[in-house]
Amino acid sequence: MTSRRRSASAACAALCGVLALAAVAPVTSGAAATPIVVSAGGRRFAAVVEDSETGRAFLAMLPLSLDMSELNGNEKYRYGVSLPTAAQYCDTIAPGDLMLYGSNCLVLFYGAAGGYSYTRVGRLLSVDGLTDALGSGTASVTFEKVRLVAGIKFGADGGVEVFVAESNLPEGTSVATLGVERLPAAPADWRDLSTSAPGEREACRFFRLQATID
Repeated sequence: MTSRRRSASAACAALCGVLALAAVAPVTSGAAATPIVVSAGGRRFAAVVEDSETGRAFLAMLPLSLDMSELNGNEKYRYGVSLPTAAQYCDTIAPGDLMLYGSNCLVLFYGAAGGYSYTRVGRLLSVDGLTDALGSGTASVTFEKVRLVAGIKFGADGGVEVFVAESNLPEGTSVATLGVERLPAAPADWRDLSTSAPGEREACRFFRLQATID
């Protein structure tokens, strides 16, 4: 049993190493970013939040579900989301940009814009299907942290296989492509979701562990 525990610890450490491959493409120069999932209209979109005072305050609010109103045929907005500000004038805003107008209005752009001052919160990594998902009126939008379920398989020969079994990321999105940096590094930070009963095939043991990217 002790060897199994040691193997589990090693496997968790290995999993963290596999997923912490590279920094997420920065939202602004020199800044790391934290991946999240944005859901609307039955679709999910991978996004990143800036590593800034604004971004960290926004992450602390998640999960967050909002009914966001329509404006100008290119944005959804919601007042009442109060965050620290560092506003800058924006000549251009790209579809998928997540911005703060003033100090308490969260704006998700699905079309190009510009000409106003905003504090940048983050951005969607892909806007394919975003316009249809948001619709023409008020849209229900959910922002949540990335959740990962890792599988750890112990073979009868002592080998260990570590893999991502499930996540709430959009279908086809690779965890590795997000360049996760903030995956919990210590096995104690992972929560066991199943028993360690021997598997029927190859006398293996299976562990399922869950973590949230903060």
